[in-house]
Amino acid sequence: MNRFNEFMERYFMPVAGKLSEQRHLKAIRDGIVATMPLLIIGSIFLIISSPPIESWSKFMEPYAPALSIPVDATFGLLGLVAVFSIAYSLAKSYEMDELSAGVLSLAAFFVATPFTENGNIPLNLMGSEGLFIAIVLAIFTVEVYRFFEQRNIVIRMPEGVPPSVWRAFTALIPGAVIIFAVWGIDLILKNAFDLSLHGVVGAVLRQPLEAMGGSLWGAIIAIILIHLLWSFGIHGISVVASVMAPIWYSLTEQNVAAQQAGEELPHIIGQPFMAIWWAVGGSGMALALTILFVWRARSKHLKGLGRGSIWASFFNISEPVVFGSPIVMNPLLVIPFILAPLAVGIITYFSMSLGFVGKPYVIVPWTTPPPFSGVLTTGDWRGGVLMMVNILIAILIYYPFFRLYDKKLVEEEKENASASAAAADEE
Repeated sequence: MNRFNEFMERYFMPVAGKLSEQRHLKAIRDGIVATMPLLIIGSIFLIISSPPIESWSKFMEPYAPALSIPVDATFGLLGLVAVFSIAYSLAKSYEMDELSAGVLSLAAFFVATPFTENGNIPLNLMGSEGLFIAIVLAIFTVEVYRFFEQRNIVIRMPEGVPPSVWRAFTALIPGAVIIFAVWGIDLILKNAFDLSLHGVVGAVLRQPLEAMGGSLWGAIIAIILIHLLWSFGIHGISVVASVMAPIWYSLTEQNVAAQQAGEELPHIIGQPFMAIWWAVGGSGMALALTILFVWRARSKHLKGLGRGSIWASFFNISEPVVFGSPIVMNPLLVIPFILAPLAVGIITYFSMSLGFVGKPYVIVPWTTPPPFSGVLTTGDWRGGVLMMVNILIAILIYYPFFRLYDKKLVEEEKENASASAAAADEE
């Protein structure tokens, strides 16, 4: 274990640390997170229009078209909102004019978007299909803007001009270059190859990444990486989601579209699966461990920690357990901390793929407690049952490791008490 820790600290941790602080990945993560309120609101309307209760579902059928409008206005604008928010976040990290960067990236996004034969905006490209080109154009826009600003190739206004005015003029030259470049590339692709930027980015980035991120193996790798990072004190989901969140959201939006159309859901892996199902109580299925602390712990430390953190775990907040136990750098708890969510993720995946439980398509706040999150994300009451079974499985995985650690702490507490008593007698 010491050799493994040395290897991780020397080779893995520096890379993970740099990834967690990498400017562009942080901007992508923050930009995607900015869409969360819209997606949760859209999910509420989706639950109302497609409820898990059959009688209620039939009652809501006449109202489904009207209820789909807020769903389309939230999930259907994922790419459009993301291009602005990612550019805004990246420009902010550079201490540039965030609003100008966001507006220019939005304009570049529309320039790259092929209109329909009737001259209308294709709504499908505003949603998840446009998410990856939104990321590319947001980064391109900010970096070009920064290039011109750093070299002072901008229009400067005299002192006394209101900030809103001089900012607009500062963005003129880089903005013109950005729009011209995107338009020119799109024009060449269209005339020479009958392609569009959306199509090229989709073929090069979106389709391969979705195939990888939407697979069971992709989910397994992500789960292992997340918990390895947590084991060394790094917020694992923040690092991994910086890369994978666009893929998970895109897959979820495709499930939403299929649900609205009354078709079979195409994906199991998506944002609800990766944010909720293997993280009941927080990363590592921490609720299972907290239950053991409260129910079976004999050491004062774990008993007190369990009582103090049980409600936080119930709402999927795992930090008190991760750092209080501690799980970080603790071989006895790191092993089940990785095994429990891995086992639960695999069981959940096959339960959904075999049709025992519905596939997840609803995005809920990550603090939604079990088993309600299981029912809401799938629209299936059996989702709640599976979630409770998963908690039981996680408890069984944690139990032998917990017993060893609890026994070790009890012995240490007895030794400390004896030492304190001996010191008191000497006084």
